[in-house]
Amino acid sequence: MPLLLVTLLGLAARLHGLGGKPYWMDEITTLRRSSLGLGSLVRDSLSFHHLPLYFVVSSWFVPFGLNESVMRLPAAFFGAASCGVLFLLGRSLGDWRSGLAASLLLAMAPFQVQYGQEARSYTLVTTLILLGLWGLTLLARDPAAAARPLRTAGPARTGWLLYGIGTALALDTLSVANFWFLAANLGAAFIAVRSPANRRGFVRNWILVQLLVLAVYLPFIVGMMVLTHGKMGSGLDWVPPLSVRNVWTTLQTVYLMRTSSLIAFRIFPGPLHIMGIEWLGWLVTALALAGMISAIRRGLVGGVIAIGLFTLPIALAASAAVSSIWMPRYLLWSGPVFFLLAGLGLIRLPERLRSPALALLALFSLANLLPYYQAETKPLWNQAAAELLRDHQDGDLLVTDDPGTVNMMNVYLARTGHALGPADWTTDPATAASRYAAGARVWAVHGVVGQNDPYRLGSFLDKLAPLGPAVAVHRVGIDITMLLFAPPA
Repeated sequence: MPLLLVTLLGLAARLHGLGGKPYWMDEITTLRRSSLGLGSLVRDSLSFHHLPLYFVVSSWFVPFGLNESVMRLPAAFFGAASCGVLFLLGRSLGDWRSGLAASLLLAMAPFQVQYGQEARSYTLVTTLILLGLWGLTLLARDPAAAARPLRTAGPARTGWLLYGIGTALALDTLSVANFWFLAANLGAAFIAVRSPANRRGFVRNWILVQLLVLAVYLPFIVGMMVLTHGKMGSGLDWVPPLSVRNVWTTLQTVYLMRTSSLIAFRIFPGPLHIMGIEWLGWLVTALALAGMISAIRRGLVGGVIAIGLFTLPIALAASAAVSSIWMPRYLLWSGPVFFLLAGLGLIRLPERLRSPALALLALFSLANLLPYYQAETKPLWNQAAAELLRDHQDGDLLVTDDPGTVNMMNVYLARTGHALGPADWTTDPATAASRYAAGARVWAVHGVVGQNDPYRLGSFLDKLAPLGPAVAVHRVGIDITMLLFAPPA
């Protein structure tokens, strides 16, 4: 019953307001790619450094429409599934209350809900990695059984299957799963070192399973290498440089239950922010620390969980020495591991306090989640398109400093049959000035399209100085500015 309850709760949290927030640039990529045939879909994915599995799944939903509610359904379903998997994992390491506490946090963490309402692959890869972690903990609990031949029935064989299937499919979904692959191998090495009597059989099985995982994964890597002409590490110039502010914002987002912007390192105020303290986040942290102590006392299992939690942030931070890849969404799958420890910490409380603490944790988590649905976590390109459509006249020209602006607005303008054509917009201020001098009205639109957007409003306005003062200035939410320049009558 708790398994069904927490899975349905996770699904309800993700279905509520599923289509309420507009698409952003990465989701538009999903719409375009998922609409291709299978061969073209795989080729396009690999050409842009993406693994194809999620886009294949997403393509099954395209016949039902490209609107937000439909195309985000796969992410919502996988997000709910991750809650169920975490419950089973937590229960296997503690009891039903530890599993329920961990999965409740996952079900109602604003960051996790946000990506459960995102037409991207992050909830799928999280679910698969949790399956892999569950399998690895089963192996750590009984190294002797894990060292027996793979054909031997029992929990260890289940562990090998869960690890192998979860890891192979995760690697075929998103490149960030490579950090799980690293963590899993470190965890396996930890098990082997600490179990000398079973080392030979365990290492033999590990190598066999790894070979099967790589057999599923490497063909896609070879294809990616060919299609990107060997430049597999390119395409990360959009990631902001590593900084103390960015690290702290990310930690609050991923682990401390804060609501944040999807396209910027921006934290929104929470309802439990009292006396300068975000109480829920620090309560969860205290439980996770207690759970870490409990896990470490378990020996191999605790070591595997600790390696699973810390490998990802440490590896992402260390990668900044070559190229920064520190982004909140790349740490998404480590959030559930943190919540797993919090669930294990809850059952360290005295017996009489566990159920009341679980109820309070659920209540606080719900109160903390509700403001997320109203927060402006994405640029409001749907409203910008509606504003333009309402006041646009024949002959008007739109000028922007980023072609992505037009791509975003056209998603919504096309739904009414008024998409901007090549003659309706420009990125050249001189062209805008020429059309303005000829008597045309000019719309100037500046907004954030993707993360670390290099375009700045001030420099954009400086280029439009020849048009004179705007007759109207509209701010659309936090990130979009629209100006109308109209020649004197």
